[in-house]
Amino acid sequence: MRRGGDVSVAANIDHGFSLFTVLSSVSEVYLAILRIGDVILSKCDMENTLDKNYFTSVQLYLEQLGWLYENSNQYASNTEAELGARIPLAEYEQILQVGVELTKDPLFGFHLGQQIQSADYGVLGYLVESCENLHQALMALLRYDQLVASIGKAQFHQQHDWAVLDWVPNSRTSRHVILRNMTAWVALVRALLTQKVAPERVYLTCYLNNTECSELALWFGCPVIVSQHCNQIVFQRAYLSLPFRRANCVMHEALQRLSDTALAQLQQHHTVATQLRIMLAARRDLSDCQLDRLAGELNKSVRQVQRQLKQCNTSYSQLLTEERLRRTRDLLGTMPLAELARELGFNEQAAFNKAFKRWFGCSPGKFSKQKQNTGDS
Repeated sequence: MRRGGDVSVAANIDHGFSLFTVLSSVSEVYLAILRIGDVILSKCDMENTLDKNYFTSVQLYLEQLGWLYENSNQYASNTEAELGARIPLAEYEQILQVGVELTKDPLFGFHLGQQIQSADYGVLGYLVESCENLHQALMALLRYDQLVASIGKAQFHQQHDWAVLDWVPNSRTSRHVILRNMTAWVALVRALLTQKVAPERVYLTCYLNNTECSELALWFGCPVIVSQHCNQIVFQRAYLSLPFRRANCVMHEALQRLSDTALAQLQQHHTVATQLRIMLAARRDLSDCQLDRLAGELNKSVRQVQRQLKQCNTSYSQLLTEERLRRTRDLLGTMPLAELARELGFNEQAAFNKAFKRWFGCSPGKFSKQKQNTGDS
């Protein structure tokens, strides 16, 4: 197993406090969010927004460096009316750019990510702390990531001896958003594990020059490949069973219930199209994703869902196809075609082959060979 990568963040848990004390304070905040959710959250779709804590942690980092963000008072109040506020992605990108200009740091997002604390993730951060091991933590991340930031989609899969965590932004975004996100995940995990670890490879969609790549590679402890189609962390599958230093099953169950409540409240204020995208992406496979079943989970009739999807200029068939396409690109070549067909919800491989040819204009086998020949695989 690969070991390495200096841990530049200390575990941010105050060992003098009980996690139950932490839960009490976190619960108060999230219950306040739920109480005022219909007032605050209904003002806009929650896609491309993030939690206030994740935003204000950038301000705190700048203050630690001796800089004062001129608009910090806009989000400084802790009144109940603002506890549920979500920050638009554009404002988050703006404060990151201000940080770059103030500090003259071209790797501002990377250095910010190194300083992540559990509290910056809100209830998800404390939930991750209480996990038994890395695998349980990743499952929590995948399920509740929207509580922190609805700005992209995280996906996880295993391939042979490797585990892979992908993150794709909803839209084109600042490289500092990407650098902070990917760095913070590794930094927090290192702080919570009982031993040092390093990924095997890190892929980034943004561009970095050779000097910047070298700095990231030194900290991550592995090669960093830039200008890729997806942000990705590849690590040894054996890491999934590594224990967390603050595992607490009782606390984990309590925080999970709290997270479920907060997530349900948040998702009520997504458009139906966004809710369905999240639900499809969270499914282990697409074999049981009939519209009537998902509509029932939303407490809506099929006609209601279809009507609201039409208002979003889409359809359930289109959303399902989008998710099938995404999974096909990720999973093709990692498993037999018959297994992939079942994963995507096709009853027969022949039906999958027909759909694949419609999507890509060729058979799965020919597509794989073309990828190998062009060096894209």
